[in-house]
Amino acid sequence: MKTIPPVLSRIALACAIINIAAIPAVADESPKFVLKYGIVSGLTGDSSAAGQAWNEAARLAINYTADTLKRMNLNDISVVLADSQDSQGSPQTGVEVAQKLVKVDGVNVIIGDTFSSVTSAIASSVAIPNKVAIFTGGTSPALTKLNTIQPGYLWQAITADDVQGKVLAQIAGESFGPTAKITIAARNDAYGTNLSAVFKDAWTAKGGTILKTVIYNPQQPLLDSEAREIVAGNPDGWLVIDFCQTFAKLALPLIRSGQWDASKTFGSDTLNDCQSKGTRNYPGMRAVQANASSGASFPAFKALYAEKARPGVAFASFTAEAFDSVFVAFLAALQARSADPSKFVAEVEKITNDPGDNYTFEHLDDAIKAVLAGRKIHFNGATGPIAYTPIGRAGASAYDVWQVQADGSSKVIATVPLKP
Repeated sequence: MKTIPPVLSRIALACAIINIAAIPAVADESPKFVLKYGIVSGLTGDSSAAGQAWNEAARLAINYTADTLKRMNLNDISVVLADSQDSQGSPQTGVEVAQKLVKVDGVNVIIGDTFSSVTSAIASSVAIPNKVAIFTGGTSPALTKLNTIQPGYLWQAITADDVQGKVLAQIAGESFGPTAKITIAARNDAYGTNLSAVFKDAWTAKGGTILKTVIYNPQQPLLDSEAREIVAGNPDGWLVIDFCQTFAKLALPLIRSGQWDASKTFGSDTLNDCQSKGTRNYPGMRAVQANASSGASFPAFKALYAEKARPGVAFASFTAEAFDSVFVAFLAALQARSADPSKFVAEVEKITNDPGDNYTFEHLDDAIKAVLAGRKIHFNGATGPIAYTPIGRAGASAYDVWQVQADGSSKVIATVPLKP
């Protein structure tokens, strides 16, 4: 057998080592992460019924995702609900509970709040400075500006009030006439003042008159003097911006005045079907709400809620926004192969818009397989296409006009289509 001289053998070995070193290491493409969620909503206080339903919808989505991962044997990826916290509808309390979720529980994603004022405080003081993603049910246009602090961390899962205000003005104009005199009654917070300002601008731009704007403190024990201001001057119609629980406090003196007509009153989206939220409906009263049920998977979401939600927490269609947000955050993290929001927030817009194969939560396992295979996806929510924009806003496809019937029930009487 021919032997290799020692010198040549050493040269060959050195060359082999050099060649091996020149080959780049293959990265492990299999993602391994734990995505931690925290939920913030008004579980007590002015909007407790809505807050409880928001919490349930998010919790169901987290459980559904966890069960799907387990069924697929993807044991290196997990999602967990760290905790649900009660903001009580208070910005100060919201900041305190968000600090707990971020600093103690180490959450990557916050789902909530439905209050714009609470969301603003949480986003600016806690979520954005700590690079935690937040998906909110808040509708204030001012929330969009917070994305200039650190772009990409705040996502508004519902159409903002600068759109709702214009839709309200359009529908009210069709009902009362474009030059009618309207009185606005609005709660004194970011939601009330911002939406009333947008409506006022849209209404007066088309020749309408704002007879009076009454901004009131919903925490007051009595609102009798405010009610007298609201009915003064014989307005052609009213716009009321409030939550159902506190509007019930205002409605009593309005009824006693004998000068208020519910059939000539439009309410904001939060006054849609107060009966389903545990307070009274007023026959003839109308409210507009972004259509949150246009998605093909909405019936499946509603069925899942009926089966799995805690007893006593009534279903509300708007909670589809919380439900969808859980899946959007998860799929964005999966696409980024990381639970680090600084890495996955850039994926949110991509997975909620075309191009890409379309998936709903009903086919979450297929969506996961597609992402892991490197294919583009478009996640379509129970709310519809979602279509997040670069400034963190979801694109609504339509607004529904609800009206209270003579028997106290509410139903959609018209749908106003919108461009995303």
